[in-house]
Amino acid sequence: MIIRDYIIKEILRSFLGVFIILFLIILSTQLIKSLSLVAKGQISVDFLLALISYKNIESLTLLVPLALFIAVLLAISRLYKDSEMIALSSCGVGPVSLLKSVMIIVVSFIFFEMGLALIIAPWASSNIQIAQEEYQAKAVMEFIEAGQFNFSSDASRVLYAESFSDKSHLDNVFLYIDNNDKNKNDRSSVLASKNASFIIDPRNGSRYIVFNEGHRYDGSPGSLDYRHVRFKDYGVLLEGKAIGKISFERKALSLDILLSSDNLKHKAELQWRISQVLMMIILAMLAVPLSKSRPRQGRYGKMAIAILLYVVYSNLLLVALNWMKKGKVEPYIGLWWVHFIFMVLFLVLFLYQMGWFNSLKKRRQDEFEDLVST
Repeated sequence: MIIRDYIIKEILRSFLGVFIILFLIILSTQLIKSLSLVAKGQISVDFLLALISYKNIESLTLLVPLALFIAVLLAISRLYKDSEMIALSSCGVGPVSLLKSVMIIVVSFIFFEMGLALIIAPWASSNIQIAQEEYQAKAVMEFIEAGQFNFSSDASRVLYAESFSDKSHLDNVFLYIDNNDKNKNDRSSVLASKNASFIIDPRNGSRYIVFNEGHRYDGSPGSLDYRHVRFKDYGVLLEGKAIGKISFERKALSLDILLSSDNLKHKAELQWRISQVLMMIILAMLAVPLSKSRPRQGRYGKMAIAILLYVVYSNLLLVALNWMKKGKVEPYIGLWWVHFIFMVLFLVLFLYQMGWFNSLKKRRQDEFEDLVST
């Protein structure tokens, strides 16, 4: 009991250190990506912190299996490096005891990983998509600053307002619309008025900017052929759209939808989420025979092999996922064959660590010698 608690404590301590390092790496990466989205105008600054939080929650489904895999590898490798396993072996602690200690930790992590993969991560993905839809539903031209030139997302429109009388009314405003098209040869337009306002069509939610008592000038740059129109009210449809029923991506769908769906892509998504849990279990088990090393080999001697195994495992799951979505493999095969391969790999390595192959080889050698002697 004391030895088992000691091994579990070492693994959990290593897990905490590995998890913090990996999480900080992912956090910095997500921060850079999110800032680039803000710079491109794809998300609002107000949503930046929430986006980073949701993205990090999504990444936890892959981060936890990797962190646990490396933690088990590092903790048990240290026991071999410091020759503690020699003392533990004299107390009857062998590979089976190590595997039991690891499985105690894995069982406690299963519910956490299941909650992440099946419920929490999809919830975070849906919140990201809802926020992006809400941002896109608001016209880019509405996010304007007084006294500055405000460009639309495709730079085809430029709006300038001297000031705001309130949130929806602009003073001394003009709008440049670039209608130039090589095929249609349309002309550009400039609208100017002393005031304008934003309105929303209650029928379909379309958004307009309405100029009052203004002028419109149509023409081609470099040409003297201009048309001048004076108007009382002139409305321009903005880029925004009404928020309708959101069509969520597969990774944002709730568990009950996936369970009740006969769609092949939905079945593939469900297997992908379950695979995160299975991968965590199998990788933690693989770390036990993989961590065996000689005292002089070093604590990080098997790290390169471990990372390679994780990369191969993850990529094979992605390949299997794509095959299933495209209908190349049946759902009953799905992603399960990848887990089967790595489970067989674990059994081979673990039996080798137990000396089963050596005893089998010795038994065959003894049988051969007996056969020769007779």
